[in-house]
Amino acid sequence: MSPTATTHILAAVILIELFRDFFIKDNKKFPRYYILIAAIGAVIPDLDIAIYYILYFFGFTFNQVHRTFFHTIFIPLILFFAGIFAWTINFKISQIGKRHMKLPRVFYILAFGSFLHLILDSTIIGSISPFYPFSSYKIGLDIISYLPKEISPLIIPTIEGILLLFWLFWMEFKLKISNYF
Repeated sequence: MSPTATTHILAAVILIELFRDFFIKDNKKFPRYYILIAAIGAVIPDLDIAIYYILYFFGFTFNQVHRTFFHTIFIPLILFFAGIFAWTINFKISQIGKRHMKLPRVFYILAFGSFLHLILDSTIIGSISPFYPFSSYKIGLDIISYLPKEISPLIIPTIEGILLLFWLFWMEFKLKISNYF
């Protein structure tokens, strides 16, 4: 069982929130909208699953589509360089600016989320081909494969539960979310 969208989203949201809280400490410089952007970035590599739904009717298998083009280092790099380009030409979008966001940061955070996805996929279970289609070289620790077969199906749900509990406790005790209800 691969990390699900829940794992990817929660990991990105928690890490970007921790970064925001411990390093930036300014809501105007780093609004919470960036947390949503990180969540979106964390699922970009799994867009190949949506593509699979179409390619299935043309005879493609899930393994032929998933962890190919979108699970490469090129996606985070494209997003990162888009951020550099937007910063270099000082490109602005009024809707983003109204929310105190900056377009280059949006691209950097999308790049972070998608790169984190690759790290999680290649560390927890299986491998990725970071340079596909130019190379079939695979990288991955596949940590779950070292666990007993009885335990391995429980690891992803356990990780998700821990991340969700951490996020809920963070929301309550750090952000005082119950004050909004």
